[in-house]
This record gives sequence, C-alpha cells and structure tokens, in this order.
Amino acid sequence: MEEIKDIVLKNSFEIKDIEVFALNIPLKKPIKMSGITVQDAQNIFIKIISNNNVYGWGEASSAPTMTGEFVEGMNAAGKFIKNQLIGIKIKNLFDVNVLKKLPIYENKGTLSAFEMALIDLMLKEEKTSFEKFFKLRERNNIPIIQMVAGFDLDEEITNVKNAVSNGFTRFKIKVGSSKSYKYDLERCAKIISSVDDTCIFSADANEGYTHEDALNFALEAKNCGLKFFEQPIPSKDLDFMNTITTQSSIPICSDEGVHSKSDINNIINNHISNGVSLKTIKLGGVVDVMNCAILANKNNIFVNLAGKVAETSISSYAIANIATSIPQMDWDLSITNQYLVEDPVLEPLKIKDGKVHIKETIGLGTEIDISKAKKYIIQN
Repeated sequence: MEEIKDIVLKNSFEIKDIEVFALNIPLKKPIKMSGITVQDAQNIFIKIISNNNVYGWGEASSAPTMTGEFVEGMNAAGKFIKNQLIGIKIKNLFDVNVLKKLPIYENKGTLSAFEMALIDLMLKEEKTSFEKFFKLRERNNIPIIQMVAGFDLDEEITNVKNAVSNGFTRFKIKVGSSKSYKYDLERCAKIISSVDDTCIFSADANEGYTHEDALNFALEAKNCGLKFFEQPIPSKDLDFMNTITTQSSIPICSDEGVHSKSDINNIINNHISNGVSLKTIKLGGVVDVMNCAILANKNNIFVNLAGKVAETSISSYAIANIATSIPQMDWDLSITNQYLVEDPVLEPLKIKDGKVHIKETIGLGTEIDISKAKKYIIQN
C-alpha cells in the first residue's frame, strides 16, 4: 500500500463558521496508570460549517503527559485556529494541510480535531463514506482492547472475567504505578492465568519504570504470557529503549515516543522498539496516522491503533475507520468511548462481542447530541 494521495473533491466548499467547545465527561471507573489516575475525559470538539450549511465534527482529548496540552489551552488554540480558517476554500483532501501552515507551534491534538472535522465535512459534502472516499478497506470486524487498571487485583480479575464473558479477548494491563516490577509481574501472571489462553494480553508502563526495573520486567515478561510491552521508560531515553528491545523476552512498543514519521524512521533505523502505538492527537490527524501505519508496515514493525482514554464516538468512529483501512494492526485497536459514563452523540459506536463492526455511513459516523452534551460543557 502506498501513502495516501491527494483527492480532488467533486463538490468544493468554503468554511463559513466554526464552533469550538470543551466537555468534561466522567469515566465509569477511574483508570490507574503510572504517574496519573484518569477520572474524567476533558476533550475539545470542533464543528466546521460550510457555505452549503453542511457540517463536520472533530474531537481531541487533552493529554498533558503525552502531548503537553491541557483542555484550557486547547480551547484557546481552537479559537485562534478558527479565526485563521473561516473563509478558506477546500477543493482537495490535502487542503487540510493548511492546518500545518498556521502560525501556531505544535498543538497537534487541537489540530487533529480540526482535521477530523474537515474530513467529516468533506465526506458529507461528497455524500460518501470513508471507505469509498479513500478507496481502502482491509477489514470490517476489529477486536478491541480493554484496559486492566483497577485499584486491586481482585477487582481486575473480576473485570477481565466479565469482559471475557462479553466477548473480549484483547487486554492491556497498566503497570508501573506500584513502583515494584516484581509485583507487576506477579499481578500480570495472576490476571492472565484467570482466563483461558485464547485471550491476548499486553502491558503498558506509560514511561513509569526505571531503567533497571523496565529491563527486569522485559526479561521475565514472556513467562507471564504477555504479547508485548509498551513504553517501559521515558521516550527520550532512546539508547536504553534499544537496550530493552534487544534483550527483552517479548516485543517492545513505542507510544509516548511517536509524534511524527521522523520518530518512526528513527525507531526503525535504530531498533528502538519493535512496534508503534498511533494516535491522532500525537500525529496531528487522520491522514498522518494512516501514512505512519503504512510506513510501519513497509518496515515490518507492528502497529497498535488507539484512542486516548477517553474519547466519545466522534473520535472513536474516526479511529475505527482508520483501523478498517491500514495494512496491518497486529497489536490491535483501543476504542475508548466504552469507558465514559455517557457517550453524548446521536449514534454511539457500538462494541459487540469484543469487536467493532464498521458499516458504511455518510461522513465519519456520528455527531454530538447537544441535549446530552450540554451538562458536560465546560468552555465554549
């Protein structure tokens, strides 16, 4: 598969108006990970309206430990970007690259929400689906990862067993918060042994281990039954990431260390890890995620595709559509609307039997239901 090529629109349009607002939606249960416990989702939403009164939706999660963006700053950046875009004509897919030329530094999460909204708007203006627009479809049914990040082992084992009874077979165990790699290894072993061997487990340290503990965990991880080990140490420690990857008993995944194609090329050329976790908020949008997945596949490294904890179905549909299209996703897909107390959209992305089943829709898939969302609005 080649990189995404430009696509000329049959129906060009002009950006007439943009709405920017932020929501704070609680999670069903807190998710405990190294360095932080996530209790709610603080996300920005972008609604771009064309001169034809058609509109597209985009979303991005605040992730200060991953992108450096807080929701307050994202909201401010969104209002700045809005004023730069109104009046611009969109004739081609690559007109979304106007976002990369704005006088604003980084803010990739915010920019990804605008790009998502523009792509949703393009699809609606063209009256077509993601699949038909990009002429890509590799799969329809995609297994979903469920996080294992409770406050005690008994709770985690119960949650995993319940998830298995609902059809889930892919799990990611959050490690590193206990400050004891030995405890985390024992915990992983007990969780994995609590269900049958059709289930696949990975571990994610979110940069939380010391060099020594990360290497010790990696050396023994295979004995627990883990499939891969994500971001064991701070992503800037590239030399020791190489050391862990070289000596580990299981493959190593880069997550916080993946923000561009150049990062992926560096990972490949210097054997920093065996695979990458791709998110729209880190890479700046849908198109760059797809191109990075194509690059990774060409160079025989694994791909995990993920939404940030947690996103509504606005982002989840976008991620799921990408997942149908990229060449391989051997490290599975993380869809995060499942963790919210409410998904305030008209048509939530449904997870059934541990999978998402993608059907063709005009646009990316759904839109915000203001009647449901208004109680969560914190800034507009």
